[in-house]
Amino acid sequence: MIASHAHSLFRPAAIRPSRLRFLPFDWRKLLALQMLLVLLVLLILALIVPLAAHAADKPVPAPVSEPADLILMNRPVATFRATVAGAVPAVRAARARERFDNLNRAELAEPLTRVSGRLGEESGVAIRLGDRVMFAIVQDDLDPEQPGQTVEAVADAASHALENAVAARREQLRWPTIIRGTLLSSLGLLLLVGLVWGVARARRRLSALLLKALERRVGDRVKRSGFDWAGALFQLASLVVQIVGVGLTALLIFLWLEFALEQFPLTEPLGQRMGTFLFTLLTRIGESMLEAIPGIVTVIVILLITRALQRLVSTIFLAVQRGQLDVPGLHPETVGATRRLAAVGVWALGLTFAYPYIPGSQSDVFKGLSVLFGFMVTLGSANIVNQIMSGMVLVYSRALRPGDMVDIGGTIGTVTGLDALSVKIENVRQEEVTLPNAVVVGSAVHNFSRRGRASAALHGDTGALLSTAVTIGYDTPWRQVHAMLLGAVANVPGLRDEPAPFVLQRGLSDFYVEYELFFGITDPRQRFPTLSTLHQAIQDEFNRHGVQIMSPHFVLQPKEPVVVPPANWHQAPAAPDRKVS
Repeated sequence: MIASHAHSLFRPAAIRPSRLRFLPFDWRKLLALQMLLVLLVLLILALIVPLAAHAADKPVPAPVSEPADLILMNRPVATFRATVAGAVPAVRAARARERFDNLNRAELAEPLTRVSGRLGEESGVAIRLGDRVMFAIVQDDLDPEQPGQTVEAVADAASHALENAVAARREQLRWPTIIRGTLLSSLGLLLLVGLVWGVARARRRLSALLLKALERRVGDRVKRSGFDWAGALFQLASLVVQIVGVGLTALLIFLWLEFALEQFPLTEPLGQRMGTFLFTLLTRIGESMLEAIPGIVTVIVILLITRALQRLVSTIFLAVQRGQLDVPGLHPETVGATRRLAAVGVWALGLTFAYPYIPGSQSDVFKGLSVLFGFMVTLGSANIVNQIMSGMVLVYSRALRPGDMVDIGGTIGTVTGLDALSVKIENVRQEEVTLPNAVVVGSAVHNFSRRGRASAALHGDTGALLSTAVTIGYDTPWRQVHAMLLGAVANVPGLRDEPAPFVLQRGLSDFYVEYELFFGITDPRQRFPTLSTLHQAIQDEFNRHGVQIMSPHFVLQPKEPVVVPPANWHQAPAAPDRKVS
């Protein structure tokens, strides 16, 4: 019964096919997939294991060590590149220096020998001092950049260098050598002090001679210009003399230091290196100077030709400016600017031709300066070029010149300066007004000092005409008004006779007639004082004849003319008019 009950517990319950369905499963496909994965893993292991074994069998290269120089008594003896018995080149050099420093006087007197042999797997030559091995030269110590070297040759050179170092140390330990070197160095120091004192004294005397020579030669120029040329040139010459003096002093100190170092065996190589350095430096300077001579000569020739051409061009333009030569297209007003432009162009071409021949023109310094100059021109050229071109337009249009009385955009005054960037005008209030050339070109320029071409052809270019206007009522005959205006202008000084003053009736308004008086003055710069004097004369003339001036507005016709009788012309505090003889 228990068995039947247990069987009933583990027996699967009946499942209705309509509610749950299982997908068919193939156990053979799963087994085939597992076998394929196992074969793939075995194949990968079969490929990796031999490679790993081969890599393990391959010898690991020894680390490459930096070469080490063996320096004894400031003298190069040998260069170690190989690692011998586990000692890298630096350790080998340190051990050799230690052995050399531990040598006593007796060991320094023993002979040097070379012994060929093998040290483990390395073959080489050992260099011994007596029974002590100082160092060894092996095959790997040879310089790979110098093919053809042999161990024996390198060992022989190292042996001779070691022999010189040993001899220098033996000599350095001798008291006579030290005493002799000290005495010679002291004598050299005394000589150095004397020479430095002589250089300083010569510099002071040369500065005094230069000052006297400059004062004698440029004294007249100082009186003419008022500028202290002697002081400026003396500062420059004194600076050059000072630089030369400092250079000579440094050279003397360098030579003494070289001499003093060469008196002792320990420092003799240092002195020799200093001498070699100085000789090499002077040789390079001399060679550079010799190589620069052709370029300098070429530059001088180009500059001389440029100067001659510029003088020829300037002579032609000066002749045109003085009226000695007539060249079509050149005018006396513009020839000065043209001459300067031509000079700039000639020198620009000359410098362009000479630049490639200047010593060092292809160096990085010149390239850097070119970049800097180009950068500066790029940043500031737009506005500057605009002003310069506008200045050229003003010059070549001959619109104005210094001394002209002009009206530019409402600014009235006398032109005092006309340069490459601006025009300077002094107005009636004696203020200096600066107008940029671009502003002048963009404005209307009224030149009171010049006539139009047609009038100038008839009467000469003596300046433009001035005018003033009055309005008089219709009750006054126009012939009387003309006569009074011409009579008033006749009493004004500083007017021109040609063309004669004249009156035009500019308008017939509702209540009055507008009369305008035209006249010329001898000095256009006296424009405003002359107009003021003319207005005074017109008032006196009209008052004298009892004619009312209705300017500027007319509102109501008065019963009596609005005039000032002559008897009231000098009411207090006015003073009587001065008679002009």
